[in-house]
Amino acid sequence: MTPPKHGRRAATPSPARPASVPRTATIGSQHRRTRVAAARSGSAALRPAFAVIAMSFAAAMMVATSVPALAITATDTVARASVYAPAEDTIEYAPQTVEVGSEGVMSPLAAEQYLVEAAPPPIMSQVASLGSVALIDTDAIVWPVQNPTKRSDGFGPRSAPCSGCSSSHDGVDFNPGNGTPVMSIADGVVVLATENGGGLGVNVEVQHNIGGELITSSYAHMQSGSIAVSVGQQVTAGQQLGLVGTTGQSTGPHLHLEMFGADGVRFDGFAWLAARIG
Repeated sequence: MTPPKHGRRAATPSPARPASVPRTATIGSQHRRTRVAAARSGSAALRPAFAVIAMSFAAAMMVATSVPALAITATDTVARASVYAPAEDTIEYAPQTVEVGSEGVMSPLAAEQYLVEAAPPPIMSQVASLGSVALIDTDAIVWPVQNPTKRSDGFGPRSAPCSGCSSSHDGVDFNPGNGTPVMSIADGVVVLATENGGGLGVNVEVQHNIGGELITSSYAHMQSGSIAVSVGQQVTAGQQLGLVGTTGQSTGPHLHLEMFGADGVRFDGFAWLAARIG
């Protein structure tokens, strides 16, 4: 048995520490690499910013050189006159003057040198149950139908076309077709409007003042119920009186037009109208 040893234990020798390697150079190299990397990173980060700035500048230059000034002015928010609606120019005319030579003499006209033409006096028409009606002179004259070239019998002697028909035709027969409007040849007043005019059938008469002469026009053989006027009514040239028919002593639809003066003597209405209308 080995007795315990008392007293201080001999120190165990520590293993030898390897020689320190100087770190100054290593740390300096790392700092330099860090600064280079940071500089490179900063440059890389600035490249997109420079690219954006360059593109923005190029776009601004393109807009400045390509967009007209009017387009920029039109979108301006500042209140000013619109370029699309310029104010109208105001033209001021200089006052006009008339120069008269000293030798010019005004020559007033004497009262007797004025010519005044009075209107012709109206003709008084005797209308049954209405008394006298004043007829004003009129120049407007028209055909009684729209197609006056279609005619059958003319004015004057003829062969009687039917039993009871006259061999001396007092009027002219127009054949524009059944139901064609019949019109007044001129302004006037209705003096007769009847559904039973004997041989004339449905008949209307109008008196006119034409050239200071009283003329009566008679429209016969019209359709029953077609009369569009009444006795005493004032009518105008071309106003409808009725419709072409075949009432009374008639061999077919036609307008029988008679014309006569104040003496009641019938005359050729077609020749009279043609001379005035042409």
